[in-house]
Parts: sequence; structure tokens; C-alpha cells
Amino acid sequence: MSQRIEALLERQPAGTPLLQEFYSDPEVFARDLERIHLRHWLCVGHVGRIPKKGDWFRVDLAGESIVVVRGRDDVVRALVNVCRHRGSRVCYEEEGHSRVLVCPYHAWTYDLDGRLRTARYMGDQFDVAGFALPQIHARVLEGLIFVSFADAPPRLDDAERTLRDSVGQYGWADARVAHRETYAVDANWKLVTENYQECYHCAPAHPEFSRYHATEKPDDENAALRADAARRAKAMGIEIPTVLHWPFAAAPDEEMADSFHDATYPGSVTGSEDGGAVAPLMGGFTDYDGGFSYVDVGPASFFLAYPDHGMMYLFRPVGPQRTVMEVVWLVKADAREGSDYDLERLKWMWHVTSIADKRIIDQNQQGVNSRHYVPGPYGPMEGQTRAFTTWYLEQIGAGA
Repeated sequence: MSQRIEALLERQPAGTPLLQEFYSDPEVFARDLERIHLRHWLCVGHVGRIPKKGDWFRVDLAGESIVVVRGRDDVVRALVNVCRHRGSRVCYEEEGHSRVLVCPYHAWTYDLDGRLRTARYMGDQFDVAGFALPQIHARVLEGLIFVSFADAPPRLDDAERTLRDSVGQYGWADARVAHRETYAVDANWKLVTENYQECYHCAPAHPEFSRYHATEKPDDENAALRADAARRAKAMGIEIPTVLHWPFAAAPDEEMADSFHDATYPGSVTGSEDGGAVAPLMGGFTDYDGGFSYVDVGPASFFLAYPDHGMMYLFRPVGPQRTVMEVVWLVKADAREGSDYDLERLKWMWHVTSIADKRIIDQNQQGVNSRHYVPGPYGPMEGQTRAFTTWYLEQIGAGA
């Protein structure tokens, strides 16, 4: 560890937001990638984006580029997007469908499992067997695609259980991607993640959300509503457990995960402009329970499940003060736009909320950049954010 980062860790006050350099220093950002994003499982999308054999999409994250592809054997793989010839990217486009993957530079041709098939004009003695595209770890859990660059990534047993018992009951494994949108946030990735771990900001920043979601108030003020939502879900045979293994995992070698079932206010049933239904019910839901679920897995994703649609938030660090936030809307597999749901109505709540989040996170970064910035105290509704910063400091420390 560099002396600079070591000195910064020593200066960091205990139990407060991070010092300015953690949100701005290029050396710290490089360490974040090395110690966190290249070691943990990262969610990169939903299988609904690659429903057919030969479908693929490109993901750029942690300074690397990968191609997530559904092979002819129906297996989802994550191939490193670097040609084994002279290092060109093989896939330039964001997504596509192909029988094979052909590098546009010199036309080296790879099978969908990464094996090199042909290398033009390389001679009869050239053995294609030794030049497959590298693969990184890939797992599909309840329709969510996770990848890891680590040689030995954390175990996913706890995350698998958490996802099965939460979004699994909402039918995410068989869901369809209704819409995707990206938001370029001019801020460090940690400010993005921290924002999505507290709702202290919801009432002032998100009046549209706060009108219908009990999360905007402290937990003790919506306990009765939450209990009623749980009872109604149980009557349909659905129980969403509270799992608090994020950011501190259930075991040292496990990936962090959590889930939490919360409530909507009376008169509202889902996340929409008027609180009314927006799409067909999903999974095991036969009615609205007056609730919804939050789920986290890994350091840079956030999931939100309603009975009639789902939301995925995927955070990808680009630079010390630049993060791409991808938002994915999920609906029931056989739901069709125009007849079963109206896309504008479906996406309204979380598009409006995402625009507002980008604005407040951008302004948070600008304030943190000031020479007058001094970390202040966390409030009672920011316990999860405080836990995240504590975990983060441990991860980038010398012994991590």
C-alpha cells in the first residue's frame, strides 16, 4: 500500500463520511478497482437481455471489457473482449447476435464459448487450440448475471439463498427486460452506492417516491405498515426474509447480500406516478400485498422488487468522479408493451427518481470537492451508509 493511502487511512475520522481524497484521488480510485471491483461479484445485467443462443452484450467495467454471451449450449459466459492476436477489442458494438465472434481488425474468429476457430493466413503449423478468449467467472442467479475477475471470488451461497427467497418469489428468473437506460453521474462510485443505502434524502429529494413509499420515514414509524404488508404476502404463500449481510458478509469468504421487505402507503400498490398498478403481477403474487422488497448483492448493485415489476440498478466506475448508472425495468415474461403495460407509465417513477438522484449525487461531489468540505455526522437513517464506509475502509486497508 502506498504511503499516501496509508496516511489518508490514518487521518480518516472514525464513524464519519469519508475524507475528500477518497472521492477524488486517482490513486485511491485505482485501489478501489483493484481491491473491490476486481475481487467481488458484479451484476452486469439480466438474462432477458440475451434470450437466444448467440445473443451477446458488451460490458465495460473496472477498466476492462467483457462480452456476456449465450452459447450454443445455452450456457451464459463472460469472455474477455481482447483478441488473442494483437489485443484489439473483438466486439465494438454494445450488443448483438452472432453465430461466431469475429475480430474486425484481422478477422480472427472465435466460437461462442471463446475458442479460436480460424486465424486467417497464419499457416498450417499454427495451432488454434492455444488461443481462446479468456473467460472470467460468471453465474446466473434468479435471472441476474454476476461476473467476477477474481481467481477465487467470494462464495455465492448466501447471495443465492437471499435472491431465491426475495426476487425469486417475484419471478425474476423468468422476467423480461422491458427497458434499459443509462445515466452518466459526475461523481465517485462510492457516492452513488452510499446514496442508495439511505432514504434520509428521500423526502426532500424525491417527493414523487415519498408520496407512496413508507421508506421515506424512520423504520419505527412504518413498522405497522410493514407488518401488515408481510401478513398480506404470507396469505399468498410469500414470505420475504430480512437478511442483513450487506456490506458485512455472512462469512469472510462469502459475497455480501441482504434483503428487506418494506411497505407502500395505503392507497398505493406499486412504484408509479399515481401509486396504481402498471403491469401484470409477477411470480407468486396473486394480489398486491402493499409492499415491495429491497435487495443488495455485491458492492455496486441495488435491486427493487414490486409485485408487478422489478428494478435493477447497476453502478460502473469509469473514473475518480465518473460513474455509469444502468437502470433496468423488468416485467413478467409474457407481458407485452402496449397491451399489458404502457412503457412510459411503467418507467415514470424510477426515471424521475434516477434523474433526481443524478442531480443530488453530482452536487454532492461538487460540495465534497470544496476546500471547505469536512465530513459531518451520520444521522439515524444513515446506518447502512455508515456501515458501507466502514466496510470500504477495511477493504482498501493494508491487510485486506
